[in-house]
Amino acid sequence: MARHHGSCDQAMRCFIPDADNELINQYQREREMRFKKALSMLSKSSPYAVSTAGENIDPELQMIKDYLYVETDIERAFKEQLDNVSSNEMIFLCGSSGDGKSEILTRCKEEYGERVDFHLDATHSFKPDATAVETLDNIFTEFRGSNKPLVVGVNIGMLGNYEKEGSAIHADIRSAIKDFLNDDESSGNYTFINFESFPKFKIVEGKVNSDFFASLLNKIVVDDSRNPFRDLFNEAMPREKDKHLIANYLLLRERPIQKTIVELLLCARIKKDQFITARMLLDFIYCVLTGPGYLFDNVFGGGDNEILTVMADFDPSIVRNKKLDLFVIHRTLNFEDSSYSEFINQLALKFKVDNDLSPQSMIRCFYLLKNSNLECNYHYEFRGSFNEESLELYKSIWQLHKDFTGDAEGKAKLKTFYNDVVLLAINKYANRNAPHLSKDEFYISSHGNCELAAEVDIAISYPLIKSDVLKDISEFNLHINVNDEQLAAVPINVNLVSMMMDIVNGFRPNKHDKNSVVLLDDLVNKITQHANSSKVLFLHRNKKRIKLKDNPDGDIRVSGL
Repeated sequence: MARHHGSCDQAMRCFIPDADNELINQYQREREMRFKKALSMLSKSSPYAVSTAGENIDPELQMIKDYLYVETDIERAFKEQLDNVSSNEMIFLCGSSGDGKSEILTRCKEEYGERVDFHLDATHSFKPDATAVETLDNIFTEFRGSNKPLVVGVNIGMLGNYEKEGSAIHADIRSAIKDFLNDDESSGNYTFINFESFPKFKIVEGKVNSDFFASLLNKIVVDDSRNPFRDLFNEAMPREKDKHLIANYLLLRERPIQKTIVELLLCARIKKDQFITARMLLDFIYCVLTGPGYLFDNVFGGGDNEILTVMADFDPSIVRNKKLDLFVIHRTLNFEDSSYSEFINQLALKFKVDNDLSPQSMIRCFYLLKNSNLECNYHYEFRGSFNEESLELYKSIWQLHKDFTGDAEGKAKLKTFYNDVVLLAINKYANRNAPHLSKDEFYISSHGNCELAAEVDIAISYPLIKSDVLKDISEFNLHINVNDEQLAAVPINVNLVSMMMDIVNGFRPNKHDKNSVVLLDDLVNKITQHANSSKVLFLHRNKKRIKLKDNPDGDIRVSGL
């Protein structure tokens, strides 16, 4: 027996007939499939995507599910409320489908279920012939006869339905819901904890951060003994035939790549108004890991996921500039480039990525790796191609509005932005049909070959900026006074900031900028309404200007004739 050394697999091959080698191959295939099976839990089509009370789940998969769980700020706030809830109180945990309500409620029910009643899903009816509204009516009626507090998990849309259609005997509950939906403070015994009040993105010092999304991403790929995915990956890698899956997992391990993906998620949120839930993100991760191509192609290639659909609009391979265009030409013609060759060899060595990628795939790769430091940093040559000046400006201005205390430094920075971007863009856009008008003139209308303009004084309303409370990262409010009259707050998003920057640089908006143009038109129309009552008007005809001024004595002074 001393002659038999080596691995268990070698020993088995020595003593098992060739006909039985299929058993070994089957065993190896099962080991490989365990990794893919574990990853499938991330998919939205997984039966474990939504937690339900009393569900029966494979112990190994339950371990993975428990490992993936990330406690959020809203869960901590919810638990604090549960710790202090009274018997006659009702708590609504509100949000949207897939945001994690079910997971929080299921876990809290296990901890607080003895002294608190839970209704996990307000869309669920215990009777086939009963509507969700009727079910809530019954639950609220039972609550009134109970000595326990009640927790209800509910989507915002369902709250709106109940406020309109609920039973009259629960008028107090409907009234509390109405107040909540109108952004009024909770009163009485009804508390509403809303996912929207706990944003997943934060901007700190001009940089985007998302503890929740970053933590969730890293948990799946972190090289840590507590990570079950890591062990399953290491087990499968030597025999895994899916080269893309192996490479994708290795790529996603890179912290800088995770950072870039979080930045892309922010773009999806503020540029495309894409609401991102935990379930949606997990499915996104599943898709980019197990998709048909490499990670960088899967991220921008679209697919059956809402985030992927939006990401396709941010595809860096469609960016056009001299540096990127030259790269595409050189690679198409197979120009020799030792630095490029060293770079792709490093990709193959570190991430198991093939060296026969298309120029478009390589540009996507450069983008995902833009924050990564490799031995050969060939990709750094293209980082400038991916800079988004408007996004960086938006983040800094949003934070200025959020943190503004009325201090001199904050005023100076806001003044620069308003004067150099907002007010200049408004003037250029409003006067686009009369570009010869001076900066203090605001175009109103044309009559034949005559143009009518008004003298308009637009000033920043610092007190309103100071008192404004920003809740949503996707916009801030523009606060200005027109001829000493306060203008209603105008929401400004990153797309409008980008358009304003373009207008300042000479761009004329077109039909493709429809959404931002609507916002800008609305702003200009509001200013025009104030301009119509200006005491100073200008009449332009044949390159001559006539000034009309309404004096306090009732006379109109005419000058410039």
